[in-house]
Amino acid sequence: MLRERCSPHQENLSAYSLGILDIEEVIALESHIETCKDCQAELAGYQKIAAGLLHSVSPQTPPPSLRHNLINQLPSHRTRTPSLFARLTNSFTFGQFVTVTAILALLVFNLFSIREIRDLQQRQSALLERLSTYQAAVALLAYPNTQAHVVNADVQDLTGSMLVDRDRTIAALFLWNLPELEPGKVYQVWLIDANGERLTGGLFTPADWQDYTAAIIQAPIPLGEYIGIGVTIEPSGGSDQPTGSRILTVDL
Repeated sequence: MLRERCSPHQENLSAYSLGILDIEEVIALESHIETCKDCQAELAGYQKIAAGLLHSVSPQTPPPSLRHNLINQLPSHRTRTPSLFARLTNSFTFGQFVTVTAILALLVFNLFSIREIRDLQQRQSALLERLSTYQAAVALLAYPNTQAHVVNADVQDLTGSMLVDRDRTIAALFLWNLPELEPGKVYQVWLIDANGERLTGGLFTPADWQDYTAAIIQAPIPLGEYIGIGVTIEPSGGSDQPTGSRILTVDL
């Protein structure tokens, strides 16, 4: 009969012989068996029974399908889902693929052409505006009372002059070394009367392909009624009154 201290381990002897104990239980049981002859003897009996179980059933050859099924479970043999591009290309014949490719290329070319045409139209519009400015300047030079006024610059390196006939309502402004404008900004001309009131005289932006900028100033009454003009930097579309940095003035 086993001693009382063997009772906690007795029920685990059979499970130990079959190798189904948890690691904590294995450690505790093996520590006990080292010093307990009775449990060693009973464990030996269980191990003989477990060994007999292994030989009580004749070996069986697994079916061929088992190996095939196990191999298919491996990550390297799993069927991969084709990508959307692969499914689309596989559904096209070679002729269809060539046709679709040609259509896409044509669309890209058309988009590029539209952009180029738009840029050319903008450049053409700017050139037409410059041509109109030059024609007005030539006309001013033909007037007998036209005078050239020097620009008073408020920024470094800026120079220029303005052609004015005090009896007329237009003037031509020519400027060199204008500061580059930030996006969304424009130069705005202000007509200054004797009371210090300011009235817009037009908007302009520098031409990036020219060394100088020419702008036509429009006034509702003859320019001789004003004491000067000023130019400031304003948001695109202009302002009702000056809000930005002053660039220059011209005394009339």
